[in-house]
Amino acid sequence: MTNSAKAENALELTDLSVAYRVAGRNRAVLRNLSLTIGQGEAYGLVGESGCGKSTVALTVVRYLPRNGSITGGAISLDGQNVMKLDAEALRRARAESVSMVYQDPGKALNPSIRVSRQLTEIFELGGVSGQAATDRAIAMLNRVRISDPVSVMQRYPHQLSGGMQQRVAIAMALANDPSMLILDEPTTGLDATVEAEVLDLIAQLRQELSASI
Repeated sequence: MTNSAKAENALELTDLSVAYRVAGRNRAVLRNLSLTIGQGEAYGLVGESGCGKSTVALTVVRYLPRNGSITGGAISLDGQNVMKLDAEALRRARAESVSMVYQDPGKALNPSIRVSRQLTEIFELGGVSGQAATDRAIAMLNRVRISDPVSVMQRYPHQLSGGMQQRVAIAMALANDPSMLILDEPTTGLDATVEAEVLDLIAQLRQELSASI
């Protein structure tokens, strides 16, 4: 969906219900959840561990695990009915409209592939290759306040600190210029100083990109 054709709301959940199949039974984890996030708006879910925050995030992009299922309700992302998207349309939505940053960047990043390859691959999927893809990858690392992006590009994820890994993960999530960025507790496991830096970075990027969070 082009910027000129954006829906009034970035995300609408209506009476959303989700269950996990455990020991032969459906266990409800979300019941009739409704919320609306406007274009460019920041919206936070607060709750105890295990209350379903991550499940909400995964459901929006239909990344539920095999034993998870949507048992009721509707999801509208930029005016698109996510529930009715076929595999190709869903892949396109994930590539163009919405990105997600997970709790543990160490698990989200591939440990056996250098940062450079993981970042440039995103641009290559969008039709940008060679030096142009490398230049854009370096620019993205600069954008998330990595002071020596060329050096970081040559490293493997395990060679980076937790805070640096999360900045790389955010850079990868923003590479496709999404209209919505979903953050699943992105500062979990970071010390207080780094946590504050990451939250400040996210606030700045939201203003720069006019993205919903």
